[in-house]
Order: sequence, then structure tokens, then C-alpha cells
Amino acid sequence: MTGVKSKWWTGLMFLVLVIGIIGCSSQADDTRENKTSSYVTTKEQTADSSAETQIISTVNGDVEIPTNPQRIVTQGYLADFLALGVKPVGAPDYELESPYVLDLIEGVADIGRIDGGSVEKILSLEPDLIVTVGGDEKLNEQYRKIAPTLIIPYGTYDNVHEEITAFGEILNKQKEAADWLSQFEVKVKSAKDSIQGLVKEGTTFSNFSLFGKDWYINGDGVNRGGQAIYQQLGLKAPDIVQKELIDQDKDTVTVSEEKLADYAGDYIFLDLSNGGSLDETSPVWSSLDAVKNNRVFKLDGERFWPYDPLAVEAQVQEIANMIQERFGQTEH
Repeated sequence: MTGVKSKWWTGLMFLVLVIGIIGCSSQADDTRENKTSSYVTTKEQTADSSAETQIISTVNGDVEIPTNPQRIVTQGYLADFLALGVKPVGAPDYELESPYVLDLIEGVADIGRIDGGSVEKILSLEPDLIVTVGGDEKLNEQYRKIAPTLIIPYGTYDNVHEEITAFGEILNKQKEAADWLSQFEVKVKSAKDSIQGLVKEGTTFSNFSLFGKDWYINGDGVNRGGQAIYQQLGLKAPDIVQKELIDQDKDTVTVSEEKLADYAGDYIFLDLSNGGSLDETSPVWSSLDAVKNNRVFKLDGERFWPYDPLAVEAQVQEIANMIQERFGQTEH
């Protein structure tokens, strides 16, 4: 857990640090910005459905893009395209290393990281559309000179249905999006059914991260399987997590170790990242009821850092499997 060293793992951490996703301050009041649901990308309807281009409304204004793009370069949304049967011509190394896309990426070029070195690689692929999380406006301006560029900031989507629907609109693959979501719902229902009756009513689950030396409490958004745990499987968060994060639309909040007990549920999902090393003998950690009762699920960082629809789909089943194994052995 603490020493994951794959290219994907380091690349993803590089991304989140570069674009300011993770606040690594140790101040207790440091929180992630509210989720940007107002930035949802939508397509303006046009009278001529056979037009070669379409207008997409984004947080950075309207962007004219091909109606049926053929050579897409993506930075941050590879899995969305793959889920809808579209294979981009290029994507960053960290996305290509995600365990959820390895069987789907043959022929997708590695464009490296989201930095100056990626511009030449992207140019060589002759894209007709670039879709990126943005983060560096100087780079964005260079991308726009290469091809129409959609900037969809990190955190725009924290709901699988919203995300797949939006990409269905962008790609004119509304039917494929609806079909994918129908299959997703069947899988979620199956996973929920598999744990029905195992979890006693009122049982609470926390989602903690130790990122380096900083403790984070995660909500139901893009952090560490939050969507799978809370949104899809419907596991109950402690009241304080519900009120301070989920109800307030916050993905995560950092707290001091001394405050962990305030956020600890009956069970804890735990992610160790960026060299985070847990002192299991710590008076604070060892005093938590979930720890004393062996009720801690340790998350595999390579599998629970991704937050795209393909990842959430798999994480739903993985969380259900964890609960079946734990509750089946120790709770009944």
C-alpha cells in the first residue's frame, strides 16, 4: 500500500499536485473546493443535426468542435471515451497505466504528462479535438492552436450518470451512453443485492486517507472510492461526514490526527498515499473503535485513486466483495 511505484501511480499524483487538486497543508481548516456541478458541459441544440460542427458550452465559454471527432487527444478523460466505444489517438502515461483500461488501449499513443513536453507529441498526432482537465492556461492556449480544445476542470463530475451523459452529448453517442448506464445500473443493483442484509441498519462507514503526513476525510465524490461507497452502494456515512462533506458538496477535508475520532464510523476504509505511513501504535489511531474491533478495510491505491466511470463501476463490486468477506466471516 505505502510503496506503489507504477508509472500510473506517480503520474496521477503528479497530476493532482500540478493542478492543485490535493491541498497538502497540515492546517485543520484546509478543505477542497466545492464540487463544480455548475461547470457541467452541455451541447447547444442546433436545427441541423447533420452539421459538421457543434457548439459546446463550457466554463470557458462556447467551443466549436467536430460533430463526429475522429482523432481525439484526452488528458483526464480516457476512460469516458473508452466506455462509449471511442478510442482516442493519445492520452497521458498515467491514464494508460490505470488498471481499468489496460485491455482497451491498444493503439493509443502515450503523450506523457500534462506539461510543455506534451505539446509536441500532441501536435504530431494531428488531433481534431483535445479534451483536457486544463490547469495551465499557457498550455491550454498552445492546445487551442493545434485543435479545438474542451477544458473540463477536475471535479466537474462526481456522478457517473452525469459524466457519461455529458460525454454522450459531446460525442453524439447518446444511445451508447444510455446503454452503458443501463448496464451500470444492473451491476450496481447486483452488488447492492449481494450485501443486502449483511450490514445492520445504522452501521456507519468512514473513508480516510493518509496522504504523506496529512489526514483526509473523504466524502461521496471523486476521492478514494467515495462514489462507490456512498453514492452507489448507499453505505451510511457518520453524521458529521454527511453534514460537513456530503451535504456541503465537498470531496474531502483535512484534519489533525487528534480529530480522527470525530469522523470515525463503525468501519473505516483506509487509503495510504504519497508515502503515508500509518503508526498503528499511535494512541489516537489505536483508540478508535473500528481499529480495536478489526473493522478497517485497507484500499489498494492503484485501484481506488481513479475516479472515472470505469473505475467506479469496478470499485462498486470490489467494495461489495470486501463487505461480503468481512461480514460473512465475522458478523454472522
